[in-house]
Amino acid sequence: MKNHELGFKPLLTHVCLGIALVSLVGCGGSGGSGNNNKSSVAASSVAPASSMPASSTAASSSAPAAPEWKLVWSDEFDGATIDTSKWNFEKNCWGGGNNEQQCYTDRPANSFVADGVLNIVAQREDFTGSDSPEGESPTTKTLPYTSARLRTKNIQEWTFGRFEIRAKLPFGQGTWPAIWMLPTNSPYGTWASSGEIDIMEAVNLKVVTNGSEPEAAVHGTLHFGRNWPANVNSGADYKLPNNANPADDFHTYAVEWEEGEIRWYVDDVHFATQRETGWYGQYMQDGTLKDAPLGAPFDRHSKFHLLLNLAVGGNWAGNVNNKGVDESVFPQKLLVDYVRVYECSASPITGKGCATIGENAELVAGHQRPVIGTVELPGPPLFLMYDNDLASVLQFDSYNPDGAISHSEVAEAGRGDVWNVVKTGANGNVYFKIKGDPADMSNWATDSELIFDVKVNSKAEGAKLLVKIDSGWPNVSDVSVPLAADGEWKEFRITLADLLDNGNSLAGGKATLSSVVNSFVVDPSAAMNVSFDNIRIEGTEAGGGGGAEFAALPLFTAYGDVIGDGLQIQSYNPAGHISSSEKDEAGRGKVFNVVKTGTDGNVFFNVITNPVNLSKWGAEGKLKFDFKVNSKTEGTALLIKMDSGWPNVSDVSIPLPADGVWTEYTIGVADLIDNGNSVPCCPGIAKLNAITNIFVVEPSGAIDVSFDNVRLVVE
Repeated sequence: MKNHELGFKPLLTHVCLGIALVSLVGCGGSGGSGNNNKSSVAASSVAPASSMPASSTAASSSAPAAPEWKLVWSDEFDGATIDTSKWNFEKNCWGGGNNEQQCYTDRPANSFVADGVLNIVAQREDFTGSDSPEGESPTTKTLPYTSARLRTKNIQEWTFGRFEIRAKLPFGQGTWPAIWMLPTNSPYGTWASSGEIDIMEAVNLKVVTNGSEPEAAVHGTLHFGRNWPANVNSGADYKLPNNANPADDFHTYAVEWEEGEIRWYVDDVHFATQRETGWYGQYMQDGTLKDAPLGAPFDRHSKFHLLLNLAVGGNWAGNVNNKGVDESVFPQKLLVDYVRVYECSASPITGKGCATIGENAELVAGHQRPVIGTVELPGPPLFLMYDNDLASVLQFDSYNPDGAISHSEVAEAGRGDVWNVVKTGANGNVYFKIKGDPADMSNWATDSELIFDVKVNSKAEGAKLLVKIDSGWPNVSDVSVPLAADGEWKEFRITLADLLDNGNSLAGGKATLSSVVNSFVVDPSAAMNVSFDNIRIEGTEAGGGGGAEFAALPLFTAYGDVIGDGLQIQSYNPAGHISSSEKDEAGRGKVFNVVKTGTDGNVFFNVITNPVNLSKWGAEGKLKFDFKVNSKTEGTALLIKMDSGWPNVSDVSIPLPADGVWTEYTIGVADLIDNGNSVPCCPGIAKLNAITNIFVVEPSGAIDVSFDNVRLVVE
């Protein structure tokens, strides 16, 4: 348990590089006062000017001033309205990419200034708006709440500094206030390789779950890594002393961001630090995944803007505590007294020299940079994942949204080091991540076994232990491990066939040996302390007699009168603009027909047991098909794609013949893959060793088009 959770306030040590020659310059700090009275904004409260004894004045009159945080931008919300020279409004019903339940508006009902305070109001009302982040899409969505998101995007951005916001937070199930930063025009691609700094987030404050103490945590987090969905995050939570709740009063939330380090504060209590050794960036450039330099995406080449918002429900707030949204608590308000931005007088370029250091702050480990490309895993007869140490091709990682799970290597008598996992709540898991791209483990016969020793040291009543193999959520297969008496080592075995066949017990999906992301996942259902040793796969090489091979060389027909074996027709159709059917065509039999009436949506041939490894087609394989445009609107283009899960898609724009003319089109499979994803927002590239949708049809506008003889062929 961290000291701040016990109600201790860590001692603050201000790192002051400019020391007077004769006497030391003091660097004091002040805590939060629990009210919304504004203080002087000439310099941050964490580094005020210090007074000196009269006897030292002459000697130090020429000494350099002590470094301090100098105010460079602020909004005190002292006017009658929101200052649109400092803030703009996000307007959409997109759901924030997190299935949130609010539409963001610029209406005074959802955001206004009164009595020197910004009010962001979430309220229950059905509202219809654009279903896109910037509100530019004609496709609309209706959601049951409204709220506001203010941002400084394209008005004011910063690199390094202290960002300080005094606010009183909302409460209740489904509330999700956020004070955060995003990059503007990042050189490192799109989210999250471009980075995100969450100064403060909280969910469901004051909610009591199964007799627990009222929810009271605030969170500081970084998002980084690769483009979604291969992104990661890391952070820490904080609780106010003396069981105070952030929803009861104003408190000051801040980050100090300098080159190579970011620190989090509540009421000037430094509670967490993250360093560049624990974050990384890997982004797509010209279809190739590249390593960003050390320090990216939070480096001197990136400028970030501020955001203030109050979300409702969504993937986080709606899935923890009592789950869902409690309509009875609305309307709710996020109240903001001020927003202040400072630069360090010692070095505005790096932000270094004004750090405020708490001796008990948590140093967050973050995540290791993964290898780009594939790594070769040990093959049959043995893949030893953990025995006294983790295999060199693997790295420890975790999904830990609530800070409820941790792991370590501990000495065990008679065994050496074992891997220990401690979970204190319901959410989170830890795992062995393959260092490179998803690995092809289909060289293992499915009667090979996953084997490990396990010892439960303690557990909550009813707690279960899931162990998984993971091809990327929800394509996961798991097993509930029978638990021995506490303190007793026990060996567990399961064949790969049985483990894979189990599928995902928490959501629809199933892992595949042809694309393994995490080779060993530990997910207790509740509080548990459990140790593992001798984690391995033992078995033999896969033979050739295990049933029909999917998409075998030299010819695989995806559609020819009927859909191909192992495939099913599916669609992405958010606005109801696209449909498909099979039609009779003279001289051809059945053909596959696609009709689109708007801009959104696609149809595709989905691999039922996806993802599958089609690497064998890479060298000489070609994608061929016949097609006929029956009608189209002017300017409509036709994209054909292969898909490994958005945004890892590769596409080609097909030249369109005159209406009514059947035409054959051919492209090399390798050429198609090399094209990558042409959608500007979301660079990516399909992976032949992990194909989920083998043939995707996506017209850009209205069209009626037919397809026949869709096939992969080596000639």
